[in-house]
Amino acid sequence: MLKIGFADYYLDNWHANNYPTFLREAIAALGCDAEVTHAYGMHTSPDGVTTEQWCARQKVTPASSMQELVDSVDAIMVIAADSSLWHEEVCQLPLRSGKPVFVDKTFAPNVAAAKRMFALADAHGTPVFSSSAQRYCQDILNWQAEHRERPRFVSTVGPHSLENYAVHQLEPIVALMGVGVKRLKAFSVGTAVTQLILDYGDGRMASFMQSPQPWAEFNFMVSDGETGKRLVSDDRNFYHNLAKAILDFFVNGNMPVQREQTLEIVAIIETAFAARQNPDTWYPIRY
Repeated sequence: MLKIGFADYYLDNWHANNYPTFLREAIAALGCDAEVTHAYGMHTSPDGVTTEQWCARQKVTPASSMQELVDSVDAIMVIAADSSLWHEEVCQLPLRSGKPVFVDKTFAPNVAAAKRMFALADAHGTPVFSSSAQRYCQDILNWQAEHRERPRFVSTVGPHSLENYAVHQLEPIVALMGVGVKRLKAFSVGTAVTQLILDYGDGRMASFMQSPQPWAEFNFMVSDGETGKRLVSDDRNFYHNLAKAILDFFVNGNMPVQREQTLEIVAIIETAFAARQNPDTWYPIRY
């Protein structure tokens, strides 16, 4: 049986609380010989939930240290979804393990940290990938299956902050358009609303609008330059689709997201912080 462990900065957060169920449902659907068996949180949660309490609630075995967790399982889920600033710290032993590791969104806070994490994994032969669940919206998967050509234009709208939610719009953009953004510019100053245009340098472009307002639900549109289609964000399927991709990675070694895409997403977010303070100016994307 493949044993899956959860590693986190602290365990009591939405992703840590729900991903065990998503994985168990995917295990049942795929008929895998796998189970979520262990977990370790480096800290007690802000609400006072300890590793032991969380594990009792999830019916898994608490590890007394990160090393014990790594030694006890065959594959590792690094969560810490609330802040990518914690990922490099949480990943230190998992990325040295040689065992497959999934790192929750957003992979890293900047390109330098992302490169360090990939380099650490490479040095120890550890396969690793990261993704937002939004990449696995069924409409996006269907569009990819039905079209050989990359779209000419993708437009996204979404809620919350650049720090931890931009990835949910950028994963669909990069999944559909591929890597190769040459430059971006912002059209608003400040920290609440972010409006971007991403230029691929070959006539293809993507637009990105993020607002903390409640009406800013996820909305994706794709166009070939002649016709367009809305791609629906539906949480009834994207979490389960991602859970199946994670299991395929853990069990069969199939890498679902290439690191170049992850690095480009991190680079876009890092660049956007600077661009929105100097609007209507092109910033190159480098990584």
